[in-house]
Amino acid sequence: MLRLILAITFLFLLGFAFQRWDRAKLLLFIVIIPIIAVSIISFVYFDNNFFIKQWNFALASPGFLDSRQFAWASEAHAQGYDPLVENPVNPVGHQLNYPRIWHILFALGINESHTNLIGSIVVILFFIGVSLFWFSNKFDTLTYFLLSIVILSPAVMLGVERSNIELVLFFILSLALTINYYSSISALFLIIFASILKLYPVFGIVYLLKENKRRFWVLFLSALGIFSLYAILTLDDLMLVYKTTPKLVGSSLGLNVWWMGLRHPRFFNLPLSESLVLILKSLSYISAFLILSATFYFSMLHKNAGSFRQGKYIDAFRVGSAIYIGCFLIINSHDYRLIFLIFTIPQLVAWLRYKENGLSLVPLVTLSAMLFLLWNAFIMRFLGRKLTFAMEEFSSWIVLAGLLFLFFSSLPDWFRNYFHKSDSLKKSFFRS
Repeated sequence: MLRLILAITFLFLLGFAFQRWDRAKLLLFIVIIPIIAVSIISFVYFDNNFFIKQWNFALASPGFLDSRQFAWASEAHAQGYDPLVENPVNPVGHQLNYPRIWHILFALGINESHTNLIGSIVVILFFIGVSLFWFSNKFDTLTYFLLSIVILSPAVMLGVERSNIELVLFFILSLALTINYYSSISALFLIIFASILKLYPVFGIVYLLKENKRRFWVLFLSALGIFSLYAILTLDDLMLVYKTTPKLVGSSLGLNVWWMGLRHPRFFNLPLSESLVLILKSLSYISAFLILSATFYFSMLHKNAGSFRQGKYIDAFRVGSAIYIGCFLIINSHDYRLIFLIFTIPQLVAWLRYKENGLSLVPLVTLSAMLFLLWNAFIMRFLGRKLTFAMEEFSSWIVLAGLLFLFFSSLPDWFRNYFHKSDSLKKSFFRS
């Protein structure tokens, strides 16, 4: 723990010491990579968890568990099993909850001995994705510092330690955002490809809001049509993926996590009846609907909300926030999916500088809650499991509300006109 605190302090001092230097982003990045690399390499390759255990999340020795799961699925496939349905090679019998397109890689003859190779490739792709996002933009010192804190967070480190497939998707989306400056069509194809690999990146196609009205609808409906066709053709497989995806509670985010934690043995372990569970579940959906409606309504009415449409990093913000919002509303997701919040940081920091009319309050609260989510595993050792869980759930809903408000506020004028026109029609109707 002491070493982690010293590392973060060093990042802070380094960032501000070189705040006038363009080399600051390079120096910060040079510090981040060794911290992560040493922690992972010592744990995975030398079975030494001294460094990585400082983040205080549950370790899955000997590391790269998700790559190992993929290797087990490949071995099961070679034995004639369908790992989407049955996987006897997996010690606990878990099916591979990836869309069937991933089975193409089984032709390479992958087995458990390739785990570290696969995991290393996954982590390297993530580092490349982070590098693309880090160096393809010119952020200020505060942004680079906050990005450093986020990249070093337990939520991100959990994904790296597991060599989770979300790291590959982060690389693809980061590449899409990078080439978006040159070709929005190529970027769109990358987002569609990522969506075929793991579904939820489809929320990222909202980045098309940067286009004019006609071009947006043509590209958006085309992309949605391609994805819908894929979903229809593979519906049975996607239903299997959904059923076999664990509905986690600890270190997770989602609409239903809070009430599941009330009865979970690791947290509050309350004896909730099925009727009460149904009421709590309904309350979750009602709350989400109210937040969605309220943030949309007030973002449309706020006379100064138009300032949020002025964003140099708005495309990345829309991708990151849409993925968080979509995943939160649809399914329980493990905390490593919070890595996509990296895309929201630069724009949130830029919005923090809006001082007039309290506009900076929403991004400030959202960013603060976001940092708590990312670091909750580390914070748990100080506050305890129950209190941290309660604060984590509260923070996740705050982030949901904040991102929704900012996303709606940043909608282009032509999209906002749909609301204002319908509002004018309603007023005309009632007057008549």
